Amino acid sequence: MANTVPETVASQSLDIKSLSEEPHIELTGQAGVPYSPFSARTRAMIVIITALTGLVSPLSANMYYPSIQKVRDDLHATQSSITWTVTAYIIAMAVFPLIWSNLADQFGRRPIYALSMLVYTCGSMGCALSHSLTALIASRVVQSAGASAVQGAGAGTISDIYPREKRGTALGIYYLGPLLGPCLGPLIGGYIGQSAGWRWVFWVLAIWGGVMLLLAVFVLPETHRRLVAAKHTIEQVNIPPPLSLKSNNPLLDIATVRYPVVALTMFHFAMIFGAYFTNATGLPLAFENIYGLSQGISGVCFLPSGVGCIIGSLTGGRITDILLLRRGFALQAKTESKSEAGLAVGSAKVPAEARLGAMWVGTGLFLCALIASGWILEHQLALAGFLAVQFFIGAGMAFTFQCLGGYLIDVFPTSSARITGVQNFWRSAWAATIVQLFPTMLENIGWGWSYSIMFFITLSSFALIQVVVFRGSTLRQNYGPVE
Repeated sequence: MANTVPETVASQSLDIKSLSEEPHIELTGQAGVPYSPFSARTRAMIVIITALTGLVSPLSANMYYPSIQKVRDDLHATQSSITWTVTAYIIAMAVFPLIWSNLADQFGRRPIYALSMLVYTCGSMGCALSHSLTALIASRVVQSAGASAVQGAGAGTISDIYPREKRGTALGIYYLGPLLGPCLGPLIGGYIGQSAGWRWVFWVLAIWGGVMLLLAVFVLPETHRRLVAAKHTIEQVNIPPPLSLKSNNPLLDIATVRYPVVALTMFHFAMIFGAYFTNATGLPLAFENIYGLSQGISGVCFLPSGVGCIIGSLTGGRITDILLLRRGFALQAKTESKSEAGLAVGSAKVPAEARLGAMWVGTGLFLCALIASGWILEHQLALAGFLAVQFFIGAGMAFTFQCLGGYLIDVFPTSSARITGVQNFWRSAWAATIVQLFPTMLENIGWGWSYSIMFFITLSSFALIQVVVFRGSTLRQNYGPVE
């Protein structure tokens, strides 16, 4: 499908309106002026480093899970108290991206990456050296605070270097880091914890953080469009003004949920992520108690979900780009005109909601796989069937993430890091809540009905976001953000 796009138009940069304007796309780029001064190879390197840095937060959360029972025994903690090492991490992961994202929009991406990785490395070392539950919880908060910076700043980096028609594909690669963490974490952490002890799980994470710190300091260039525009000639779009002390306020960012399209999008984001995260945290218990697998083999069983995340993330990002371009050329057909320079699009505009056109595919797969997983565990059916269903949980969740994440960035093009920090806040807050409730749910109603509750909650959010899919443009005109 991508080959059907006229080369003369597809190669043009896209003029995205500022945050204060309605997020439509103009297919009339500034001829001869690049969107970004970086070469294709440099941009690919930036995406890879950003994705690897984004991997540290979910990796740190999930590498710890297989060893949590050993940590409980070593620190002489109770089962209820040891769960605070998980809950505290998730709460910090919800709050700190709001701060980091504002700092990244104010001072640039590179110094935030470097500072946050320094904080993360120190926190990981603190976890490895902890000899009490209180020290471990405090160190986990520091670790999470440092790891969470890229949750918002990473999406801002992608928005800095890629125009809108190519951004979905780049976001698909970037999101591989955050989405693979829940799958690779238990696999790596399980074998490290089993062979070297739980403290070495944190030492390995500290080493990873140190490597990312060096890359941020010596390899990663600054990408913030306002700072880049001061040194290079680039297309004058998506360049935010400097933030004042008053506007650089995370509480104002959280308040964006006053817009109906944002509230509905955040709600679906949170519900699907909460169900996915709860499923990931419950899998070690299912593998060991239901299927009798060892700690190391249990980690291997996370791979189907990881493969699903890879496929869902890459295909979802690419498909949202194609949908955006196809809608643009459909509108272009109504207003096209010929000129000596080639094809001019005129006033054709593509609404941001075009990215949500295929979201039903990802969410549909996720919902079907979610409800199937619960009842497979409830009736202790074949492990092979359960792992196959886990593939679709990963693929459906990752595909949906591409649609929702790309949509929010298109709606807030000049504050992409901050709006991504906001969606991270809401989804992490819900994940912390449902993860804390999940053990009680399992004890009282079992696997099947616990997963069924998550299914119906996520189904309700999917039903509500259809209002954004079909009436989002009108909602933005009437209730904001507006021109």
